[in-house]
Amino acid sequence: MLERPDPPMRTGIENSYHLLAPGPLSAPQNMALDDLLLDQPGWFLRLTRWQQPVVTLGRFQPWPESDDRCGFPSIHPCGDLPAPPGSLAAVRRATGGGAILHGDDLTIAIAGDCPSSVFSQRSPTAVANIISSKLSRLFEGHASRRGGDTREASMQHITDCFRRSSPSDVVVDGPRGPIKAGGIALAFRRGRVLIEASLRRDLLEAHPTDDLENLQRLGLLLGLPSAKSSEGDLGEPWQEQISRRVQQRFGDPIWNRG
Repeated sequence: MLERPDPPMRTGIENSYHLLAPGPLSAPQNMALDDLLLDQPGWFLRLTRWQQPVVTLGRFQPWPESDDRCGFPSIHPCGDLPAPPGSLAAVRRATGGGAILHGDDLTIAIAGDCPSSVFSQRSPTAVANIISSKLSRLFEGHASRRGGDTREASMQHITDCFRRSSPSDVVVDGPRGPIKAGGIALAFRRGRVLIEASLRRDLLEAHPTDDLENLQRLGLLLGLPSAKSSEGDLGEPWQEQISRRVQQRFGDPIWNRG
């Protein structure tokens, strides 16, 4: 059971972080939990597991029209019942970016203080570059950070996150150049930052049995030396707050359509 964490240490390097690995949750519950981490003290690295395939949409992304989904399946706003046959639920994230199809990917979330010893600047570009560099090191020999100048401004019409290009992309070498293997999205709130990342297991050889070990390695790469692990069900106070956020936002089809 997950207890409310102690207030974070604010002297130099943080002493510990919370490694969260709850069981599979619904799409609204997953987004509500990530949103909740923005309002909690301390550092969190968490593994996101999905009850079924789902599409997440960026906070400010327009609802995708049928002609710009780039191969996405038909989608409907999460909470909109009855759901159209053959369509996937789509939930809107608290973070930005484009649409991501989840189910077979490695999805993680990171939440902590910003600015801090981990992120010295409260800057989307600076935070994104740090995280993408650390993520690429998890798969050393397979991945790197794209770097270079952003082309995001010229690709706003592209719905699919993995068809967009950004310097913070995690990429692997392909026969025709870099292939995007990971994308990140950010949200800032009251001295905190939330980072959600989706990584393609097929390109990074990221086996599910290695997920927790990779999260622990990521903590070390970020300068967080020790973890307080919590697997399985979340504590009742957290479940209540997640349920409240699902009802108020992430389970609401109006919020999810945007």
